[in-house]
Amino acid sequence: MSWPNWFFFPRVVEVQDLTGSGGMGQTFGSKRNVDAEVIDERSLVIGPDGREVVSNTRVTVPLDANVTLGSKVTVWPGGSAERQAKVVRVGRDENDPPLPSHLVLYLT
Repeated sequence: MSWPNWFFFPRVVEVQDLTGSGGMGQTFGSKRNVDAEVIDERSLVIGPDGREVVSNTRVTVPLDANVTLGSKVTVWPGGSAERQAKVVRVGRDENDPPLPSHLVLYLT
């Protein structure tokens, strides 16, 4: 049995990958659309610097989306709830078929 991709990832988010940082600040790549599941909920996560951070949104994307820590993600693009947030934690969940493997992104 095979499940369509939209079953697990019914939304689309816009991702701008963090490409570098230096004395002039951070640089980001071009926007790209990624299929996703978006859940607006608050949770306490450990950020990249080891401090506790409140995440307001959890986004699940296919494993091959390769979204990295520090990237910018726009959720609910084009709608009244559209907002852009930074990825502060990335989790990985690998599953056996028919379930897809995916990344779990925690956004500030």
